[in-house]
Amino acid sequence: MAAVLASDVRINILQWLKNPQAEFVSQREGDLSEHGACLSLIAAKAEISVPTASRHIERLVQVGLVKTTRIRPWNFHAVDVDGLDRALRLFDELRK
Repeated sequence: MAAVLASDVRINILQWLKNPQAEFVSQREGDLSEHGACLSLIAAKAEISVPTASRHIERLVQVGLVKTTRIRPWNFHAVDVDGLDRALRLFDELRK
């Protein structure tokens, strides 16, 4: 988890996905508030390639901080609130 959060790009992605309607322009498919943002929007905002953005998203999904919803051929990414809560509880326990 710590290695995943050591990346400024991944921290930015989490912050953007927390409130995608405010951070991204509208997209043709999928509702930003319900499904999250598509990979191309995330890549454009981060100023990285789509494959690089995909690797960052994959790491965030692996540790349970981001969830992916597939609609037709597209994947949309959003903060996994339950996963974020688990991570916060874990870090809080480690701090004690």
